[in-house]
Amino acid sequence: MCRKRLLGHWVFALCVILLGSVGQPSNAQSRPNFLLIVVDDMGYSDLASFGGEIETSAIDQLAKEGLRLTSFYASPSCAPTRSMLMTGTDNHIAGLGNQKEAMTDNQIGQPGYEGHINDRVVTVATLLRNAGYHTYMAGKWHLGLEVEQDPFNRGFERAFTLLQGGASHFGDEWMMYANYTPIYREDGVRSHVPYDFYSSEFYADKIMEYIDSVKDGQPFFAYLSMTAPHDPLHLPDDWLDRYRGRYDSGYEKLREERLERMKSLGIVPDGTELSRPAPMISKWNSLDDSQRRYSSRRMEIHAGMVENIDHHLGRVFDYLKRENKYDNTLILLMSDNGASPTEVHNYPGTTREWHQRNSDNRFENMGQRGSRISIGSAWALASNTPLRHFKGVHAEGGIRVPFIVSGPGVTRTGQIDSAFTHVTDVAPTILEMAGVSQPDPDKFAERDVSPMTGMSMRPFLSGKADSVRDADDAVAWESLGWRAVRQGPWKAVWLAEPFGPNDWQLFDMASDMSERNDLANAERAKLGELILIWEDYADDVGVVLPMSTIGLDD
Repeated sequence: MCRKRLLGHWVFALCVILLGSVGQPSNAQSRPNFLLIVVDDMGYSDLASFGGEIETSAIDQLAKEGLRLTSFYASPSCAPTRSMLMTGTDNHIAGLGNQKEAMTDNQIGQPGYEGHINDRVVTVATLLRNAGYHTYMAGKWHLGLEVEQDPFNRGFERAFTLLQGGASHFGDEWMMYANYTPIYREDGVRSHVPYDFYSSEFYADKIMEYIDSVKDGQPFFAYLSMTAPHDPLHLPDDWLDRYRGRYDSGYEKLREERLERMKSLGIVPDGTELSRPAPMISKWNSLDDSQRRYSSRRMEIHAGMVENIDHHLGRVFDYLKRENKYDNTLILLMSDNGASPTEVHNYPGTTREWHQRNSDNRFENMGQRGSRISIGSAWALASNTPLRHFKGVHAEGGIRVPFIVSGPGVTRTGQIDSAFTHVTDVAPTILEMAGVSQPDPDKFAERDVSPMTGMSMRPFLSGKADSVRDADDAVAWESLGWRAVRQGPWKAVWLAEPFGPNDWQLFDMASDMSERNDLANAERAKLGELILIWEDYADDVGVVLPMSTIGLDD
């Protein structure tokens, strides 16, 4: 039954694409602009409009003008999310079945495991540019290092990008890592950032520069891909102390405070409980005074980075208003995954010992040049209140992220909705609102092109539909051998120890978004159905489970 249903959805999607489901309006002025904003490793409850205490006035105003989605899902890590965002299809189809640095021997060379965006997919930028849109990007790419994988060659006419997953937020790129040199390119040509560079400010400036550079009346698609608040935690000097002392009561108290605000806002149901902490998280009162002081400082800087993002997004929004473009711009904002639990800042080619020798992580230098600090698992859990776990894990704290959409075509202004939505839905939504067809294999005869599998949110955003997916539609995940599938209110998830039992668990998201009550034994038939759906998904997208994953069956 489930296998036939999924096959039917694939066939229907392919038919829609082959027929050219949406026409392209001839009047360019009638088409909306798009500003797609991705924040890196921001927690589910960091924004004030999602229950946080961080000052995010520009984003909060966007939320009031638009719609907040509280059941929007991404991948548990950066690159897979971005591959799905750009292509509207699963990351295993797009080439990011695993990130290159984590690839195991049995995955190397397999289809979907190229470690970069492949030729089986067409980016939303390519499709929009072919339809007359100007396409701009500033920020993190993380979908390939080679020139042919560069955003400038995947649909963006102007692009300033960091090609890897992270770097210093300052202009000290040349001294930050051992055997890991950040690569920046502008319009496909190697570039370098200035010494007074700060990432969020620079990328906001670039996206405004690109939009302002052409005034021919054609619409634009702008992708603003922030690298903050991804580690290393860095802030300009005049932002360092905005949250001084705010987190001295600890992460457990912060979780309680955020949960109460989330309930009062309607982000979570009244009966929601906090998830249980992972075993590696120490009680706040078990830390000594020095440990507490150092720990709370990390969260202070993280919070400052989130507010700083908001400040620069406010500048972008003000620019669009001055240019009379704001009212005709659909703005979509999301985090790429949950907050990161990294305890010791580290990157490929660097070791813990190298960081200890070369980092200035003294308390008085935290957040400044030369420091390499991360938020840590306890504060990441607080940032993801009330969800279980964090980035890298298929629990809700890794994959459920804040999402705000506002602008033309969104009539449900000021509302909050728990409709189940997914990152692959973004590209089909943008294309339908632009009046641009999804990839047509006939127009890409030189290679096989995979259809988009996401669903357009347009009817839902306009109030013509109550949901994006019906109760039978399913979405599945896999990375590093860890697995999940959601269908309607049900979620099955397979996590390795210490984050799970090395086995499948089952949760009812309608009543238990914190994943406290495992129903695997009580609802064995439902769990069996979801496992079959996941197995069908794995066959469809070509999942290659890593041989080294703990607890995998033979």
